[in-house]
Amino acid sequence: MSGRPASHSDLSGAGYTSGGVGKGSVAAGMQSYADTHGGGKGLVSGLQSSGARGQEFGDGNTSRSAMDSAGFGSGGVNKGSLGSNTMSSVDRSGSGGGLRSSLQSIGAKK
Repeated sequence: MSGRPASHSDLSGAGYTSGGVGKGSVAAGMQSYADTHGGGKGLVSGLQSSGARGQEFGDGNTSRSAMDSAGFGSGGVNKGSLGSNTMSSVDRSGSGGGLRSSLQSIGAKK
């Protein structure tokens, strides 16, 4: 069983672009959170790589441990994690909803 992949449009809408991470974007917030808190670095690097290459991001681009480290677990999003921070950022900014949905789906089904 696999989750819904994030399209290139989903990635760029969140700030993961072929030109790098967009300043002030959901992606920039994810990168900063992962650097500060340690959890989710594997997930963020995979998202950056897919965005830079113009590819979609799906469960084949990440591991169960990377999703768990980021807080996107099979039982839902963990409180205080990169995942919960990302969900809040998407809600505040109004961008990145496609990526959020994909990460929740992949986390739940991987």
